Amino acid sequence: MPFALPEEDRGPWEDQEVQLLSDALRPWREKYPQVDVYEDVRLQSPSAALVQASASAGLLVVGRGGTTVGCTLQALLNHTKCPVAVVPQGLRPRCGEPRPVTGPAE
Repeated sequence: MPFALPEEDRGPWEDQEVQLLSDALRPWREKYPQVDVYEDVRLQSPSAALVQASASAGLLVVGRGGTTVGCTLQALLNHTKCPVAVVPQGLRPRCGEPRPVTGPAE
């Protein structure tokens, strides 16, 4: 693990993280109720947690904020057990906003 968390702090930390994740997913669950989403909060590095979760996933969807492939995304592309969809930041609409329209390249 990249950081240490005392055992007595783990419960409150996990509760807070579960609530943050639930709050972030709520508008998307309401908008797309037919999509099954599995919420899973882990006390691991992002790459380790996602690689482990990929063993039972049909598809792993991750966002990319910059123009390069960072170390987390590199680890996912090299070690996941399922297909990975990488969504660039500019293509992730906010809840309630229209999707960007992409036309043919000029």
